[in-house]
Amino acid sequence: MKKILLSLSLVASLFAADKLLNPKEALEIAKHSPFYNQIQSKLKAGLKIKGMEKDDFYIITIYDDNGAGNFFVTKDLKYTILGNVFDNKKQQLIKANYPAEPFSGDPKVVKDGVLFSFGSGKEDLYVVTDPECPFCQKFEKEAKNTNFAKKYRIHIIFLPLPFHKNSKDMIYYILSAKTEAQKAQRFHEVLQGSDAWKNFKPTPAQKAKIDAELQKSIKAVKALKAKGTPSVYDANFTQKSWSTLVK
Repeated sequence: MKKILLSLSLVASLFAADKLLNPKEALEIAKHSPFYNQIQSKLKAGLKIKGMEKDDFYIITIYDDNGAGNFFVTKDLKYTILGNVFDNKKQQLIKANYPAEPFSGDPKVVKDGVLFSFGSGKEDLYVVTDPECPFCQKFEKEAKNTNFAKKYRIHIIFLPLPFHKNSKDMIYYILSAKTEAQKAQRFHEVLQGSDAWKNFKPTPAQKAKIDAELQKSIKAVKALKAKGTPSVYDANFTQKSWSTLVK
């Protein structure tokens, strides 16, 4: 079940006509998928389910404290789609963009999980990111094109996803820099395609130090209840849509 939760991630925009499903309705749709038995067996252990009805699909989301994932069920209930679905007309991935939940964690835990900051804007943004995440790389490109760092003060929280095999090595390279400015520069370069991280070999002491920092970052991710990367939050730790922020 954990592999299913960790391997699913979608990023895109929400249509105004989308209809939220309550947990009972989502579970009823999930009965038609091959994942139903696994989902049902985990509900008493804390797994939760919700869903959204779109034009041609139901998007079913399963989540717990360890992460979240989506799968699609076609409207005729004949097929389950695991992975990414594109809207060909809009050239976008389709996502169930649920209303943001109020922050209920400890602000100190989030702030302690910030690994470096950059930007000259007056508004704070907390960004949960993985340098190997293709959607984070897309976010980086769009942010660069819109002078994002002049609008906001950006605080980076790393979430190295286990199915990104190079993520930790990229993070070791980024966080081994001596100053925040150097960390930010390496971060931007990696997201823009630099492979300088491949030539970096951290010492055991560097690894141990960065691993300890990452543990604080992961605690911040849990406090924010981030479901994937990139996830963006304002100064009150309310989740924001990155696609609207970079316009």
